[in-house]
Amino acid sequence: MTQLIVNSPSASHVKPLIQAALDHEIRLLQMGIEKTKRRLRHFEELFKIETLNFYQAFQAGDMGDEVECMKWAGEYETLLQFEEDFAQIRGIQVC
Repeated sequence: MTQLIVNSPSASHVKPLIQAALDHEIRLLQMGIEKTKRRLRHFEELFKIETLNFYQAFQAGDMGDEVECMKWAGEYETLLQFEEDFAQIRGIQVC
């Protein structure tokens, strides 16, 4: 867990603002994760393959360079980044 220590004469006012900003960012990331997962399901239905299997083949150069494959890979990479950011921010404790 990451601790964010607020050292200020107005810490009692600043801490809730920081926590509210973190909570807002968490909500935005959750929405982004859900939206990205919906997009990935669309690609999975379209190509009849799970995203992880697709991405492994894509990384190996076995999926070609179609625009749709590029979009799919980009969506998956976006999901990975959102999930990483979510985990990091969710682990912050404001002290």
